[in-house]
Formats: sequence, C-alpha cells, structure tokens
Amino acid sequence: MGVPTAAAAVLDALGMALGGLGLLFLVLCAGTDCWREDAKDPHSSVGLSSRCRGLWSECVFDNVASLRTCDIPTSYLSEHPAVLVTTRALVIVTGVLCVGAMPSLVVGMRCTHLMRSNAHHKYKFTLAAGTLFLLGGLSGAAAVLWYAVDTVQKYRLEVSFGIPGVTYELGYSYWMAVASALCTCAAGILLLVANCPRTQTPRRKPPRVPLPPDFQTRGTYL
Repeated sequence: MGVPTAAAAVLDALGMALGGLGLLFLVLCAGTDCWREDAKDPHSSVGLSSRCRGLWSECVFDNVASLRTCDIPTSYLSEHPAVLVTTRALVIVTGVLCVGAMPSLVVGMRCTHLMRSNAHHKYKFTLAAGTLFLLGGLSGAAAVLWYAVDTVQKYRLEVSFGIPGVTYELGYSYWMAVASALCTCAAGILLLVANCPRTQTPRRKPPRVPLPPDFQTRGTYL
C-alpha cells in the first residue's frame, strides 16, 4: 500500500521543517561554541570565573569584572587531540550535507512548481534530499557520541585520581548539536519513507472496454 499524495506532501513539509530546525541548531552550536563547561561539583576549583571550551576556541568569563576573554589557536592545522579534529570534521560534513539537501528538497516537494518535468519524477529530488539529511544526521550523531564519551572518560579520570584544577562537563552547545543530529536524522527518515519508490501510489489507468471482433467489419447503413 502506498502513501497517499496528500500525506506524502505533509511528510515533505514536516521533513523540511525538521531539516531547517536541525540546520538552525547546527548554526547555533557552532556560533556559541561551548561544548564543554566547568563542572558544578566540589572537584572543580573554579569559583570566580566560568569556562567554556569549544571546537574552535576556549573562553573564560570573569564573574567579578564581567569580562570575557577567548583563546583562539593561531592555526587550526597544528597538532590537536584526535577527538577534537574528528569532531570538527564531522560537524563540517554535517553542515555541508544539510545545506546541500535544502535546494534539492525545495525542488522535489509536491507543493512547489520549480521544474517543468513530470511530477512523478520529483520524488527523486526528495529522495536525494532525504539521503543527504540522513547522512548528515548520522555524521553529527557520530560526532556528538564520540565527544561525549571522551568528555565523560576525562571527567571520571580526573575525579578518581583527585587531579586538582578545572573539571569539565558537557555544555549547552553540545546539546544543541545533539538536537541538530536528531532533527536531521528524523527529516531524512521521513523523506525516504514518504518518497521511496515502493511506497509510491501507482496511477491506475481507466480500464479499456474490449471491442467486439466484428466491429471493424460492420458497416453503417442509412
């Protein structure tokens, strides 16, 4: 049984909304860049300041002077931890795939008329958009999963050995990245389900009425 045209159009619109929301969360997490923040526990020695460590910079906010200072590396090609480099790469891949999926989805949606071809072939553009969204969501999911595992392992190591200094926990930019990965994965799955060739409702042709065998031999008499 296929997906009705009206329901598929609703799923296309919902996929567009989820994809746009995922892209928005990705832009916000890249702009705020606070993937790790100082933990609110007795093991952290931070009292007069708060720290945020992101993928591209590390910032310290002085609570007394209300001053924010950020340390940005002079070169992003220098030596960095493997988890940081990999997370950066996966986040960039996620952004490129999601941005590339949006034009294809706009062209392939049933409520748009941007192409002068058979509407039956528009689902191919939507399938391409769904595939890009799903790949982008999986890339973002791999990034946030690896980053979370590394953060938790470092926190437990510092706490178990009683290492003095600043302990970090996951920051708000990380949770925005998680929301972005979930939204883009959901958008990709919805678009693929709604536009899979096996779920397309075939157009039924009107039945042909058979003609009698001697129809052509009959004549018309006045």
